[in-house]
Amino acid sequence: MEKRFFYILIILCLFSIKGFGQLSGTVKDVNDEILPFATIYIKNTTQGTTTNVEGKYTLELAPGEYSLIFQYVGYQQLTKNVVIENEPIILDVILQPESIGLQEVVVIADSEDPAYPIIRKAIAKKEYYLNQVQQYACDVYIKGNQKVADVPKKVMGIEIGDLGGILDTTGQGIVYLSESVSRLFYAAPDMYKEEMISSKVSGDDNGFSFNQASAMDFNFYKNTYDGLGRELISPIANNAFNYYKYRLEGTFYDESGRLINKIKVFRKRDTDPTLGGYIYIVEDLWNIYSVDMWTNGKALTISILDTIRLKQVYVPVEEPDVWQPFSKSVIFNLKIFGIKINGIFTGIFKNYNLSPNLDKQFFDNEILKVVEGANEKDTEYWEKIRPIPLSQEEKADYIKKDSLQTIWNSKEYMDSMDQKSNKFKFFDIFSGYTYTNTYKKWNVSIGSPITAISYNTVQGFNTHLGGEFRKNLDKDNNRWTKINTNINYGIADKQVRGHLGFEFNFNRIDYTRLNIEGGRSATQFNEEEPIRLVQNTTLSLLYRKNHAKLYDKYFLKPRIRSELFNGFFVDGFVEYAHRKPLFNQSDYSFFYREKRVFDSNDPLDKLNYDEPSFPEHQAVTLGLDIRIRFQQKYLSYPNRKFISGSKYPDFLIQYRRGLPIFGGDSNYDFISLALKDEIPFGIVGTSRFNIEGGMFLSDTKVPFIDFHHFNGNTLDVNFIIRYMDQFRLLEYYDYSTTKPYAKLHWEHHFQGVILGKIPLIRKFQWGLVTGANVLYSEKTKAYSEVHIGIDRIGIGLFKIFRVDFVTQLGQTLEKPRFRVLIGVDIDL
Repeated sequence: MEKRFFYILIILCLFSIKGFGQLSGTVKDVNDEILPFATIYIKNTTQGTTTNVEGKYTLELAPGEYSLIFQYVGYQQLTKNVVIENEPIILDVILQPESIGLQEVVVIADSEDPAYPIIRKAIAKKEYYLNQVQQYACDVYIKGNQKVADVPKKVMGIEIGDLGGILDTTGQGIVYLSESVSRLFYAAPDMYKEEMISSKVSGDDNGFSFNQASAMDFNFYKNTYDGLGRELISPIANNAFNYYKYRLEGTFYDESGRLINKIKVFRKRDTDPTLGGYIYIVEDLWNIYSVDMWTNGKALTISILDTIRLKQVYVPVEEPDVWQPFSKSVIFNLKIFGIKINGIFTGIFKNYNLSPNLDKQFFDNEILKVVEGANEKDTEYWEKIRPIPLSQEEKADYIKKDSLQTIWNSKEYMDSMDQKSNKFKFFDIFSGYTYTNTYKKWNVSIGSPITAISYNTVQGFNTHLGGEFRKNLDKDNNRWTKINTNINYGIADKQVRGHLGFEFNFNRIDYTRLNIEGGRSATQFNEEEPIRLVQNTTLSLLYRKNHAKLYDKYFLKPRIRSELFNGFFVDGFVEYAHRKPLFNQSDYSFFYREKRVFDSNDPLDKLNYDEPSFPEHQAVTLGLDIRIRFQQKYLSYPNRKFISGSKYPDFLIQYRRGLPIFGGDSNYDFISLALKDEIPFGIVGTSRFNIEGGMFLSDTKVPFIDFHHFNGNTLDVNFIIRYMDQFRLLEYYDYSTTKPYAKLHWEHHFQGVILGKIPLIRKFQWGLVTGANVLYSEKTKAYSEVHIGIDRIGIGLFKIFRVDFVTQLGQTLEKPRFRVLIGVDIDL
């Protein structure tokens, strides 16, 4: 009722006030070239706009007299006085190139460039301007545009086509166009809260923009800016002279008589996280007037990125020296799988309130909230509120995608697309086959029994045939149900195994999910499976080494997980299992048949080929996993929540209880506590760690399967190693325990800070990584591994490989062990 009353009041007010007049026009230079993203604002205010990619602008102004300032980097500022009435006015302007002068600067041969003392003064005032404004609130409009500039006919053998009508005959077209209006709140040093009140996505009436004003806060007054994959060094950072060179291009006066210094910034090394371009500094105030700078994928270690350009224009908000960003633009070009994409995100920041009187409680963990109905604004609303006019291409995209959306949502179109994708293809024999009914929101998938062929000494050659049925229950796919099954047959032991599972996802706000599965499987003693099927198959057949140790498990396991409140995740299950020992049934390998003998299937005795590795038994296990993330930041969308992260480590609690009920033969309590985090160290790189300790609170009866097992590794090539939870040289089961233990996994990624400075090597964009793994338990006492290596090895998008040189130390060894380990870091 209150909302309705509020809206009625607004409508009545609108009828009682005077109408607005529209001012529009084009901004060009003296050569009749358009000037995209030029800034236009009312003098002594933050009311204004920027030109679009076609150099056009519009402003809705109440009747009155105004002094408008037209500004563009590299051109003289221009002031135009206009009188607005209720009729539209067209005002085209031409900006003159900057009248650059160096007449006031005496340049002495072999002396430093005059830019250097200016930069020093800007650095000296940097902290002042960084901390000058403790709070503000402002309105933000953001427009995002991503366009395919070039596309191959096929990507990885798949026809691209016209992407459902998006691309034209030249293979170009806008793939993402969105607009949003938000109210942004800020409190020093780094607290943000944003409320998106309107959102528009081309081709999706139900969609919400992913624009975020705080994500555009690349603040050059900070020493570094983190937000582009690697921390960028500001050209006025405290240590900027280690990374940049400067040249004063000249000076000019703005319309208020302020002397502006135009300084060209040069990067000393192209692999450093730095920017090149121009920075404009106001004389005497030594604040930033505007920036126009760029960097590339090589500096950011983003292989798909070509270049990214950052533009900012500051305007005075409060005398004598309070300036704030009025416009920000991020312009980028990238290439992925041969597809070239150009992107532009532009934000207009206006109506600054420097004294909003916000208390600390105002800034909670919700950093962005999209209000209900934000995506329901009509065309008239956007035409009135949009500060940057749409380009002709953008107007055409909205019109085209409105029509395409109707087509895309029709049953005829969905059925026709399904008919194409549902055709059985030759490669489905190896990748599996999926049949989809998009209109009714369900699909059925069947895996390939050929690529699922594996080998182990218990089952011999065996294969899996998996199937899955999934049904989405709402239009946004937030609620869905899934049924899956898997049948496994071993040739050597002539046994059929399999399982049936049911899963229901309740929503994407608290991530509640129910899962029930049961069946029979050949399972590793360590449930985390440090040895994958493909690894064990390769080692067994090629090298006659069988590391995987299996037992037979008949089980039923209901499980539920949910976020009970923000940052508090709970995952609980109860499992009934009938466990039986298994023996080797196959002795086959391609090589080394005469030289090597397979180990037994006993994880503790490699020579025990005849006796069971454990007595057959039943187990009833209660499990509870809790993850606590303090002050977890998140973004709220209607019917959905996105987690942003936290400045604090994740705290994990694991509890297991062996229950002596319903025939269960185990009786124990186990608990472990862990801390995990990733800590950025600016340009020096990033450290990550995993600290864990655990113990059995009671151990009346603990089957070996329920011991605490440590994830080991005995392979030289391990493409599926979990670097932050796996030892590089530890045996798989030698140190399994029921006693208290503590362990640490730590490593630091230097990114390009070291190797990026070495000639020849730096062109590969490799990164140096080093770390250590430590384990303390009754068996190992003090066990440790240290390693140093190179990551980001590969080509283009596939810079995913790393090589580590690992050595093992500790009291349990007569001499250190050493290994060169090749792998893929799946934690990254």
